[in-house]
This record gives sequence, C-alpha cells and structure tokens, in this order.
Amino acid sequence: MTRAICFGLAVVVVGSGCGGELKEACLPDQVATPVAAVPHGSAGFHVFGHAHNDYEHARPLADALDNKFYSVEADLWFDDGKLTVSHLGFGSKGSLKDLYLDPLQARVDANGGSVHGDGVQFTLWADLKENKAGFNEALHTLLNGYPMLTAIDGSEVSEGAVTLALTGDRTAKGNFVTDFSQRRAFRDSNDYTPEDPPSDAAWRFYALDWKKYLGWNGEGTLPADDAARLGCITANARADGRRLRFYSAPDKEAVWSTGLQYGVDFIHTDKLADLNGFFDSRQ
Repeated sequence: MTRAICFGLAVVVVGSGCGGELKEACLPDQVATPVAAVPHGSAGFHVFGHAHNDYEHARPLADALDNKFYSVEADLWFDDGKLTVSHLGFGSKGSLKDLYLDPLQARVDANGGSVHGDGVQFTLWADLKENKAGFNEALHTLLNGYPMLTAIDGSEVSEGAVTLALTGDRTAKGNFVTDFSQRRAFRDSNDYTPEDPPSDAAWRFYALDWKKYLGWNGEGTLPADDAARLGCITANARADGRRLRFYSAPDKEAVWSTGLQYGVDFIHTDKLADLNGFFDSRQ
C-alpha cells in the first residue's frame, strides 16, 4: 500500500490519508468513467462556481454575483435570538436576512424570476455552526418569508429560483428536515459511502472533506488511485441524484479543471476573480 507523506496538511504522495486511511469511495469492482461538467448554454461554466465563506469578501454576495457565481456559503450562528453570519461566532458580518435573503429576493424580483436573469437556479448554503435551542425554529420562520426559495411539503418539491442547502452541524440540519415537513431547505451530508440510498426530499447534497477522500494536493498530475476514487464518488452521487461539492480542496487551477473533468457540481474557491477568469477562458 502506498503511504501518504504529509507536511502540515499537504499530502505529497497519495494512498492512505494523513492520520488514517482514506474513506471508501467505490463499490466492489466498480470502475467509473468520468462524465465531464457540461456548460450552460448562456452562463457557461460559471454555473459551477461556489464561493466558500462568501461573507469574508469585501462585499458579501455582491462580489460573488459580480463574478458570475451561482453558489455561495455563509456560516450561521444563533446569537441572542438573531441569525448572524460569522466565521467563529463573534465579529458578526451581519444577519442572514440582510446579507443574503433580502438581496437575493430583490434580484429575483427584478430579474424575471432568477438571480442572474437567465433562469438558472442559485444555491445558498447555510453552514449551521451550532445546535442551540430555538435556532431551527427561528431559521424556519425566517425562510418561510421568501417565495424565491424551493419549497418542500413532505415528499413534494416545488423548485424555486434559489435552493437553500443546510450544511454543518449534523444534528441541527438533520432535525430541521425531520421536524418541519413543510420547509424551504434541504440538508447535505458531510459523509459519503458508495452504498448511500437515493436522494429524497430531505437530503439532496454532499459537502465532503477533500482530505478524507482524496490524497492529491493539486500539484502535478492527478494520481491514478485518486482518479479512480473521484470517478466513483462523482458517478455514485450523480446516480443517487445528489449534487456534490468538496471543502478543503486545494484552491488551485489544476483542481478546478479536474472538478470540471469529473463533473463535480460545485467548484469551490476563495479566489473569486481567479475562478471567474478560469471559467471565461474555457468558454
């Protein structure tokens, strides 16, 4: 077995990950053929852009929209009855309502029913950073005020201009989708197995830690064993009807290109202008 040689968090030889084995990716004897991402007719590859920790930019949401992103992520805390956005629970950047929900609804209303005016659905990720009494109830009440959001009623789904994906705290997001049969959010899972069941009206997304499933650090060529693993993950997620993103992925052009080659649904970055330019170069 190949061993991983690690310096800090960088893996320079792939095999087992730093601190343990990489998680299972493939079904027995599975060989998955990569299916490349297909650009949208008018939006191109920009539909795959995901702004990690979007609120850290100078103009939350606005910078991502100006760079033609279709997915943004906000870390959400419940502070004295308020749903606030920040990285560590202090130094709030503002509220979910003011930073994201109100501006997105205004764009949808002004642009004929979609955020960018092209009919393509936008994804807002709310990273629930804690499981606190009253948190889910406050979030549920807030989201019900936004007709742009995809609505779920039991097993029935009415697609909206914006889909809200709950990530982060496993208990909080799990309770949200089970406690409220009528709601305006799906959940993700931060764990994947090749035996996962098909998508349903509660669980529509994966957000996976790159380092737990892949050893490549974005330098040189994607190693064959990681290529096989990535092919299985993307193929199985697609077959199950789930959309996939990786966090902690190396924020490098080689990784962005590989994500498109393998059909990863959300290409993650902190470098908005750079990824925008990368997508433009592939048109």
